[in-house]
Amino acid sequence: MNKIWKVITCFSLSIIGMMIIYYSGTYFLIHTNEISSVEIVDKYSEENEFYVSVKTEENKIVDIRVENRTTWDLIELKETYQMTYSWHGNQKPKLDKITKN
Repeated sequence: MNKIWKVITCFSLSIIGMMIIYYSGTYFLIHTNEISSVEIVDKYSEENEFYVSVKTEENKIVDIRVENRTTWDLIELKETYQMTYSWHGNQKPKLDKITKN
């Protein structure tokens, strides 16, 4: 009986260890998304951070942080753009590249 508990304990600890490695890896992994036809539906700023809200091809609204004020000023509402953005963990997505269609 004692040997069975050792096997169960080792198996359980192995599963828990693999889950911790997997979830910490996905949290710190940088995700990138490129969308080819996106409409800007809103622009706003909060505490010296600039954001655009975009409507994706799947009709999802995504808020993307724009690091450069000049870039944010040049983005026009109701226009379509091609953009690449990235994020990791629970952070808001950050704009990497944008071009007007």
